[in-house]
Amino acid sequence: MQNLKDINWNHLYCFYEVGRAQSLKKGAETLNVASSTISTQIKSLEKNFGSKLFVRSSKGLTLTKEGEELFERSRIIFEEGHRLLEHFSDDVVGGYPVSIGIEESISYDLATELASQYWDIYTSFGTVNTVRQSDHNVLTDNLMLGNLDWGISLRKPKRKDLSYEEIGSFEIFFCCSSDLFDKFKDTKDLLVNIPFAENNSDQNLNESIYSHLRKNGIIPKEKIYSDHTDFLQKLCLRGRCITCLPKNPLEDYKGLKTFRIGEPLKITLYSIWKKSDEDLISIKKLKELLSSSLAKLPSRYEDVDLQIEVSDVSDDLLK
Repeated sequence: MQNLKDINWNHLYCFYEVGRAQSLKKGAETLNVASSTISTQIKSLEKNFGSKLFVRSSKGLTLTKEGEELFERSRIIFEEGHRLLEHFSDDVVGGYPVSIGIEESISYDLATELASQYWDIYTSFGTVNTVRQSDHNVLTDNLMLGNLDWGISLRKPKRKDLSYEEIGSFEIFFCCSSDLFDKFKDTKDLLVNIPFAENNSDQNLNESIYSHLRKNGIIPKEKIYSDHTDFLQKLCLRGRCITCLPKNPLEDYKGLKTFRIGEPLKITLYSIWKKSDEDLISIKKLKELLSSSLAKLPSRYEDVDLQIEVSDVSDDLLK
């Protein structure tokens, strides 16, 4: 086999579906053809590639080393093929995983909560992955390059090829140990005299925080920084510094005193995607999630049986 034209793409697709199901029978059911036909096509593909692709046993099929390599490469081809079909068809195709880029931020818990909700609404069409993005510009670059399906950022995109929608806002609290807080008559003096700790990787948020402090006439005498939020929280608990944390309904910060300075400091989260992808089921499902009430999610988000059903787990394997 020397050229792409020599590949029987139908045979390769049959191999992909059988490899994905790890079962000749299930692959045949997906393709709606006889198992004997699929078996013949896979044997023909093995002959053309000069490699054994499956190990057959009484327990089913297992990919060989060469089969695993071919499967990973064909997976990329056919997942992109599913996206292509959705672009040029009114039908919902699915069949591809989604990658969500999440900008570095102390709001990770809130962003990943949304991503986990998205998993439940998209899971019938594919799996969901999350990818850490160092800042907003890296996130938007990866969206434009097609490395991500959509993303979560603290900023609106400026590029005309990108669409966005507000996810919601969260409040930023100042915090320190309860004992340290009780030592000061005025919280402004607390912020001026005790080292202020910032998350080094969250520069956009830091700019908002310092702008808020200046607005309230506060300039900390000393600042420290770290890439590790847990480290800063430990220092706070020991009364060594003050830092900021998001008001998170999913977590209470035991041992820490949270407080405001002036008006509430609110930060907005945005979902971002390519305008050209709006006809894909991955973005349609995102919009469906965003249009729902995130505070009152449908009960199916708590359905433990959902993944078992979607994964088509045999009753023989369940208690």
